[in-house]
Amino acid sequence: MKKIFLLGFSFMAFNSCIELPEKSNNSSDSISGIDFKTISVEKLYQLDVPKYMKEMPSLHPEASLEYANIYKEAYVIVIHEDKEEFIDVFTEIDEYDTNLSVVENYKEVQKKLFAESIASIKTEDYELTNINGHNARQIKVFGKVDGLDISYVVAFIEGDENIYMIMNWTIDNRFKRFKDTFEYINSTFKSPDNYISKKNKK
Repeated sequence: MKKIFLLGFSFMAFNSCIELPEKSNNSSDSISGIDFKTISVEKLYQLDVPKYMKEMPSLHPEASLEYANIYKEAYVIVIHEDKEEFIDVFTEIDEYDTNLSVVENYKEVQKKLFAESIASIKTEDYELTNINGHNARQIKVFGKVDGLDISYVVAFIEGDENIYMIMNWTIDNRFKRFKDTFEYINSTFKSPDNYISKKNKK
């Protein structure tokens, strides 16, 4: 379980330290499908990311998707785990709650890891249980990483063979601007069954 156990958060405070004259940080970006591009990752999943983001493979060594715009200070990564391996390992160490779903267990594990790496952490759960037919959960996370105030929107999604964590983040004073964008990104997650069946209907 290399990814789950070793996931650190210092990389998530990645900050360009570049301040450019842009739209007010407190103004929310408009959400339109034409402003996004669809990224396919092998035969695992598809995800829409803003066209202003570009691939940035230095964000995390275990991520299967890494996109960002350093000038806007907006970032998104996806990390996936083998579902059965996750269940087996956490059952073995008596940390798996059989009364909860797989995705709920995964969310609780990751929240504990966040608390180990993020100072002054606060989390908020959404009332969300499904993303495009998959069992899912979503949370907001606020706290300090390497002295910076960072805000995240994180989705946890259960696939047939894998579990996925989509993590979006920015500096705190830009969170209001990007929150809707981050939520939209999470909502576009599709497995091969989702988008292959859609193509076949055309």
